[in-house]
Amino acid sequence: MTHSRRVVLIVSLVATAGLTLVLGVTDPAPPLIYPTRFFVWNLVLAWIPVFFAACFAVVRQRIWLIPPGLGWLAFLPNAPYLVTDLVHLGSGVELWRHVMQYGVAAWTGVLLGVVSMHLVHQRIKREFGAVTGWIAVVVSVGLCAIGVVIGRFQRWNSWDLLTRPDAVAATTFDWVRSPLAYVQPTGVALAVGAFFGLAYLTLWSLWPSPEPARA
Repeated sequence: MTHSRRVVLIVSLVATAGLTLVLGVTDPAPPLIYPTRFFVWNLVLAWIPVFFAACFAVVRQRIWLIPPGLGWLAFLPNAPYLVTDLVHLGSGVELWRHVMQYGVAAWTGVLLGVVSMHLVHQRIKREFGAVTGWIAVVVSVGLCAIGVVIGRFQRWNSWDLLTRPDAVAATTFDWVRSPLAYVQPTGVALAVGAFFGLAYLTLWSLWPSPEPARA
C-alpha cells in the first residue's frame, strides 16, 4: 500500500469513528438499557485490535509476533460486535436516528475489524506463506464469531479471558458441545462469521496488491 493510500485509510477510519462518536454523545434519548457510555466504550474496544494488529505488522523478530497476535485475537470480536448493538433499536420518535447511529457504528466496527485482519494477514503471508495466511484468516473469523456470542449472550468480555478463563471456557464449551440446543447464539455466530468473512473478502479484493505491477 502506498503512503498516500495509507494516509487516506487512517484519516477515513478516524473520521468514521468520529462520526460514530458524535452520533452517540449527541443522542437525546438513548435506550435506558444501553446508555451513551456503553456505546462509546464499545467503540473504543473496537479500536483495540487495530492497535494490536499494527504492532503485529511492524515487530521485527518472529518470536515477538506472539504477544500482539494473541492480544489482537482476544480483542478482534469487539469490532464486529458493534453489529449486534442493533438489538437495542426500539420504537419511538428517535427510531430513525438510532437506525443511523447504530448503522454507522456497525459499519465502523466491521471496517476496523477488516483493517486489523488485513494487517495480520499480510504479515503472516510474508512470514509463513499465502496458504498459512488464509488459514489464519479463516480460523480468526471463526473464533471471532464465537467471541461475539460469548460477549452478546454469555456476557463475558475480553478482559475475562485473563481474569476468569475457566468460567469463560466452561460456558463456551457447553455451547460448542450442543450448538443446536442454543439456536439463537448458534444462528448469530453463523451470521456474524459469514458477514465478517464476506466483508473481508470484498474489501480484500479491492485492496491494492503489495506486489509490483508487471509491465
